[in-house]
Amino acid sequence: MREVLAGHVEQGAMPGLIALAVRHGRAQVEVIGTKAFGDTEPMQRDAIFRIASLTKPIAAAAAMVRVDDGILRLVRPWTTCFLSWPIDGY
Repeated sequence: MREVLAGHVEQGAMPGLIALAVRHGRAQVEVIGTKAFGDTEPMQRDAIFRIASLTKPIAAAAAMVRVDDGILRLVRPWTTCFLSWPIDGY
């Protein structure tokens, strides 16, 4: 994983990155590069990022994990997922 991610930094696609992968209960964290282009300060493991409009793809990925786990069904009406919410007209 590190080699692939480091290649993106070396090619100048991004100044640095932090990646987290979990498989079979084991977590791997990679911290590569610097905080900004032209900066010498290395990326820190606890760096804070603005993710702005990335909430939709993150929520979609989380939903697909639930689909894979059998917790969420794509053919189920959305109103049945929120039974405790008062929904007028449904």
